[in-house]
Amino acid sequence: MSNTARSLLVPVDESKASRYVFKWVLDNILRDGDKVHLLHVVKPGRYVLLSSGLMVDEFVEDETVSNENLEHSKQYLTEEFATQLEELKVPYQIEIVKFATDTDSIGSIICKRAAQLNAGIVVMAKHNKGCIKEFLIGSCTNYCTHHCKAPVMVLHAE
Repeated sequence: MSNTARSLLVPVDESKASRYVFKWVLDNILRDGDKVHLLHVVKPGRYVLLSSGLMVDEFVEDETVSNENLEHSKQYLTEEFATQLEELKVPYQIEIVKFATDTDSIGSIICKRAAQLNAGIVVMAKHNKGCIKEFLIGSCTNYCTHHCKAPVMVLHAE
């Protein structure tokens, strides 16, 4: 068995399923020398319409809301995940990406990041949305299983 360090990509959100997947990775996949990359996507803040008269000049992001979302995410990820990794002395990186949050775009971000890291594995939770909802809006996990070049492990956590 090779002792080569691996990059483990674990996309997380604030769900119980993500906490389960994270713990499962620590208990079952993590080896000495591995680095855990936690990837979290936050949606941009509200957009404000700037106009002069009746003409639309531009939409700009409300930076206050955006910064609040980023701060909340940073605090949550630190408290929920980083503290455990530090206690175990596991190298890690928290990556928060601000992006429009539809399932295909989030899946695309995960796949791109996995390729950039040359990830040894991507470990994700399967959220049970129901057949109709998944058919209509898709599934980030489904997108990744079909498009990621890295191996994708899906845990049914719910």
